[in-house]
Formats: sequence, C-alpha cells, structure tokens
Amino acid sequence: FLCMNDEFEVCRTGQTTIDLSRKVISDHFGRNKACTRLITDWPLFCRKHYQRATYNQKLWQARKITLILRQFNIIEAQFPGTMYTVALKKSEEQRLNTFSRKLAAGKTELESAAMVAPAEKAKHFEAPVNVLREVEQLNYLGENKTKAEAEAAVNTIRDMLESGDTSQVPAIEFLPQLDAFGNPYDTKDHRKSPKKSSKKSSARVSKKGAITK
Repeated sequence: FLCMNDEFEVCRTGQTTIDLSRKVISDHFGRNKACTRLITDWPLFCRKHYQRATYNQKLWQARKITLILRQFNIIEAQFPGTMYTVALKKSEEQRLNTFSRKLAAGKTELESAAMVAPAEKAKHFEAPVNVLREVEQLNYLGENKTKAEAEAAVNTIRDMLESGDTSQVPAIEFLPQLDAFGNPYDTKDHRKSPKKSSKKSSARVSKKGAITK
C-alpha cells in the first residue's frame, strides 16, 4: 500500500504490508459496514507515521478534515450521485438527547450542559454538547444528505476546530447510501414496497381460470 503521510515523498519506514496500515478516517464513513467495504480507495498510513501524526492533535484534526473532504470526492468518483446518512455516534446522540430532555424539563442551558459534560476519563473523545447541538440544529443529521450537504457539515466542524469550540472532530458518521451492488439510493425510494395488484378476479372465474356457472 502507499502511505499517505506525505503524498509527495515515498514512505521509508519499511512498513508496506497491508496489515501494518491504518485506514485513518474510515470510522467517519461506517468503518466495516457493507456499504463502506464497497469503497476501494482510502487514505492509508503506515503504523509509524500514524503514531507520529497523532502526537500533535491540533494538526492531526485539521488533517482529518482535509482527508474526510477528499474522501467525499473519491466516493463520488467511484459511485456518482451517492447520498449519505449522517449521524452522531450512539453515545453522543444519547448525550444530546439527555441535554434536550433536561431543557424540556425546565433546566437552564448551563445546568443541562453540566449534566452531560464530557467525562474526564472517557475512553473516546466526547464533544461539547453545544457543538453537537449546533450540528443538529443546522440540519446536518439525517438521511439522504447530498455530497454538498455532507461537505457543509464538515466545513462547519472545521470552523469549530479553528475557533476552539471543540478540540477534536466529533464522533460523526457519513454512511454512504449504497446497496449491495454499489448503486446509490434514496431511502424514501429504497423503502417502498412493490405495489400489490388491485385487480380482483371475477366471482365467476375460478382460481384456475375456468368460468363457473
């Protein structure tokens, strides 16, 4: 594989076998889901360069944004017209839902936010709830999002990183809406069941087609 640490220089770590590669942004595209496995081109880092790249989290988060935006173009080239289901990771969705319930129960925004504040020793990064809330309020989440809409969500997250609203890219997923054959689909059409024939057989016609007396 080709290490993407530097597109203009050959990787010289000697880690060239696929088992030593890191698919660095696949978690934002469904990771090992069936539709994600249809995508053949991913930015891969060798293990050493991935470890080095993540030492500086601020630079790495900016790099991730660039790679995610690049991946939308790659998917579009392989599967033109692909739409996305955009969703927060379940744990982040639960935090946001809890925040909304506390607000509805009469708590202030500060009180509600404090109740779902990121855990200090969380295993995975938890974004500030106001960041998650803005992503939701801007209507970035949901099914049948176009490439342009998905890119807008990522650009908004980039702005949040640059302004210091969040220190990392939130746990958000852009799941390509591709069927088993790699055909892009709209979930509204995909869920439609075949229409049943409304044509009724005549009372004078038997199941075998014979006319009854």
